[in-house]
Amino acid sequence: MKPVPNQAPKPLRPEFQSAGKAPVALFDASHGQPNWAQTGFTSREMHTNFAGVTEMLCRLGFQCRTTEGESLVQRLPRANLLVLPPPTGRYDERRQRWRPNRSSLFTSQELSATLSFLQTGGRLLAFAYRFGDSFTQTNLGDLVSLLGCRLNADAVFDAQALPSAHPLEMHFDTPRESLPAGWSAQGVTALRWRPMATFSFVPGGEVWPLVFSTGGGCLSFDRALRQISFERLPIAVAGRHGMGRFALFGGPHAFEVGSFGLLMTANNQRFLQNVLGWLLSDEPGEEFAPAGPLKNPDAGYGHELTRLECRGEGQRTIVSVERVLRRNGVLRALSRAKWMP
Repeated sequence: MKPVPNQAPKPLRPEFQSAGKAPVALFDASHGQPNWAQTGFTSREMHTNFAGVTEMLCRLGFQCRTTEGESLVQRLPRANLLVLPPPTGRYDERRQRWRPNRSSLFTSQELSATLSFLQTGGRLLAFAYRFGDSFTQTNLGDLVSLLGCRLNADAVFDAQALPSAHPLEMHFDTPRESLPAGWSAQGVTALRWRPMATFSFVPGGEVWPLVFSTGGGCLSFDRALRQISFERLPIAVAGRHGMGRFALFGGPHAFEVGSFGLLMTANNQRFLQNVLGWLLSDEPGEEFAPAGPLKNPDAGYGHELTRLECRGEGQRTIVSVERVLRRNGVLRALSRAKWMP
């Protein structure tokens, strides 16, 4: 089957416009997003890795702005959409890892302001990174938990590619069948991702899986729990909070441009258009299918067959995988000066 060509994004519905003024897409740059450049690679800002997302939003009629120079709390009241590229801490070049940085953390006031922003109709598009906050040393998970799910300290990757491929070149694909929401699969036959974190759900949240990993050889390694999972796990979720909507992704690469961005591969661009179409819509009835909040269909049974934990016979396998991950560099924040593809 030939992939469906990417299509131009649809213009904004009138209900999302405000009194004849162009809506504002606010890109957060106040939680360490510029710090990615400390590695020698590109930063994760509106004009760098997220330039493709910026261009798509501009074509939709948005004015794209950044928080640079002002706090998130100050800028949110003037925004319609908040884009949160992966936050991160301060880079330790010698150890090739991220260190905690107070200025990169979301404050209680910022978390409260973001919830109020959604409650009154704001929209949120947010991105984590592989191994979640345990890797970036930030607290994006605090915001995620307030929205009815958890950001896990794991990474999904193709086990066959692990021994030879570099982390910034590793990828895995998900077919149309991995998209439980019919509207998100329109014009999509396959999507491409790099290693990324997963999400799990908490009771009572109005949150649904948006994309599942394929499971099996596309496994998840949780560095905090020292656990391997072969289950299909949510690598992206979407939901509602008050009058607002949000979409959360376990990694940014699928929608980035640049040397390691995947926006122009597979049907990633079309999928992003579909997500933005739902995210920015106010029309009722655009629910996920099947109706009602979905949970991971693999959860709750059969874990003895689909997970390995660091005890008993599984301990040797876990230690072996950890050794490969350290040697491969998946567990490190890579420095451009020490590695070039």
